[in-house]
Amino acid sequence: MPCRAPKWLLALAALACQVPAHALELTLEPVARALRVDAPVTRPDQLPHSTVTVGRGPIRAAWLAAPTDRYAHAVLGDGLEAAQLRIESANGQTHVATLPATRVFEDLVPRLVALDGAGDDAVMVVESEAGAGAALTLWRFDGVALVRHAASDLIGQPNRWLNPLGAGDFDGDGQLDLAAVLTPHLGGVLTLYHITPPRLIPFARTGDVSTHRLGSTALGLGQVVRVGDRDALLVPDQHHRRLQLLRWDGQWQRLASVALPARIDGALQADGTDRWRLPLDDGRQFRLRLVRDRRM
Repeated sequence: MPCRAPKWLLALAALACQVPAHALELTLEPVARALRVDAPVTRPDQLPHSTVTVGRGPIRAAWLAAPTDRYAHAVLGDGLEAAQLRIESANGQTHVATLPATRVFEDLVPRLVALDGAGDDAVMVVESEAGAGAALTLWRFDGVALVRHAASDLIGQPNRWLNPLGAGDFDGDGQLDLAAVLTPHLGGVLTLYHITPPRLIPFARTGDVSTHRLGSTALGLGQVVRVGDRDALLVPDQHHRRLQLLRWDGQWQRLASVALPARIDGALQADGTDRWRLPLDDGRQFRLRLVRDRRM
């Protein structure tokens, strides 16, 4: 029987030959220093090294809490994960989602999502199961409690992780989708999901992507960027030596890319419209700019 390549690998081969459909360019220039970072917001019982995300709408803040060492993976720099997801609602009340003993929130950044377009009312976060690895999950605040709204399938093996990228309209149908990179340290696969409660259904995949370095607390190595009638993904390749702007249009398009003089070593920080700062592992700082055709 002939050997069949995985569909995402075929998509990657097609991507390598794809001619960019738009006049876009990614440029790099060195900068003397990184952007100043404001003092972080904190909350009681917060998971170490994690971020409190401030929102607008029904959810005013979200954070990971109740640190636990019951899941021995340490992909994010230490042996602690979160047993709880907490939010502060618009009326100042705290609402808590607590996982069973076999699960943890294996994440550092709760990402706020506006499902109904009227303000942040959901949180995208990683859950991991002791015997089956990670899943992408979406928790919604229904005005009374935090409830699990939709979830992807678990990866299927212990100590297998995924890194969320963000939310956007990735297929141009006007509906919100989610994006994540599965197993970013082991041939990372960029995956796009439709939100079909109670499930997140994958509809597009491509490989050679990694948005995390093993043991790092920096998760934001990728960004969602609006390009034309849909959202695209600005992501590093598997070796962290190239940044590429990828878009799904029935097939994957590489709209632009730029080689890095060393490996990316931290999160992309917004520095104005279509501009980001990024650190490299040789200690240098660069500004990345997306140059668009004026017609876009």
